[in-house]
Amino acid sequence: MGEVSLKVLVTGDVNGKFKQLFKRVQNVNKKAGPFEMLLCVGDFFSDDPTDEEVWSKYQSGEENVPLPTYILGPNRPAHTKYYRDMKGCELCENITYLGKKGVFTGTSGLKIAYMSGTEGATQSDHEFSKTDVDALGLPLVSNSSFKGVDILLTSQWPRGMTKYAVPPVSNTLTAVFGSVSQCHMLTTRCIGPFV
Repeated sequence: MGEVSLKVLVTGDVNGKFKQLFKRVQNVNKKAGPFEMLLCVGDFFSDDPTDEEVWSKYQSGEENVPLPTYILGPNRPAHTKYYRDMKGCELCENITYLGKKGVFTGTSGLKIAYMSGTEGATQSDHEFSKTDVDALGLPLVSNSSFKGVDILLTSQWPRGMTKYAVPPVSNTLTAVFGSVSQCHMLTTRCIGPFV
């Protein structure tokens, strides 16, 4: 069987700017598509009440999402109110919250491992801990048939991720946004050896 080629769009923080995002996605899909899905990491929602009004139009179906969109969970306590079920759920037509952690397999067979939130000392709806990382990674690597995943989604960069970036990224930026170890462990476990 030959290799299957598919296109996936990925974005960082949306910060509640849904109309801008989906207008851009629609244009890119017309010019360079079709794309199978849109993956969103970072803060999908914002604290701005006007963004909440726009979001309600997507929930009611008044506004449409142009392609299947998969998002990670909240990074801040204030955003947990947008997620009906922290285990994962459809937030509106064509927007799915993947859940706290897991592996999602798309219709094409694309395997996506994901970890929602930012690293914290304890488990909460907007943070992950070493326990969460182990719960996701250990079952994967202990399975002898595990060949890795195609994509790993996290909202937090592993520390050192920008070490070889050109142009160099300041140490201040990576110190603020980079996770000391948990994201690195997750990356090492999930992006397994490909044969």
